[in-house]
Amino acid sequence: MDAKFWGKVALSTVVLGLVIFVFQTFSTTPDLTELLLPPVQPSATAQELQADVVLRGFEIEVPATGHIARAAFAINNQSEHDLKNIEIVCTLLDAGGNELGRDKWVIYNTLKAQTDKVFSHTTKMYISDRAASSQCRIVDMKKVTAPLIAIHRGETTGHGGHEAINSTMHGNAGH
Repeated sequence: MDAKFWGKVALSTVVLGLVIFVFQTFSTTPDLTELLLPPVQPSATAQELQADVVLRGFEIEVPATGHIARAAFAINNQSEHDLKNIEIVCTLLDAGGNELGRDKWVIYNTLKAQTDKVFSHTTKMYISDRAASSQCRIVDMKKVTAPLIAIHRGETTGHGGHEAINSTMHGNAGH
């Protein structure tokens, strides 16, 4: 038994101690899924309008082959605001109710005030084949505001029309 042998024994003891330490540390902490997927907090707008903007229903379908996910969300907007960029987070659960992951869907269309509408999406994403159910909720939305710049189209003649533009131009436009 030489120094090389005792060095290997000491190194093995240190590695075994580290493995035991890591196992004990992670066995006393919350589930690893909770560490990797912290809770999602709704935005201030979503909290403000949660009583008036309701996700009435949803359906997520993933075919057996490929990773094209189809989703439909029925939203009831009884608020006084038109809404856009509605973010919906769906938590995927296995048959035992354990969380597998989350998917985020964004509805970019405008949902008018006092309306009820169904939005359909198709997108390519990976959804685990162990997912047995999902729970979806609205976590963010934006109130539609008036644009900063409005463009008015129509006939212009005389002052401010083509004559005014041509008189301010320099050079020769093919004359």
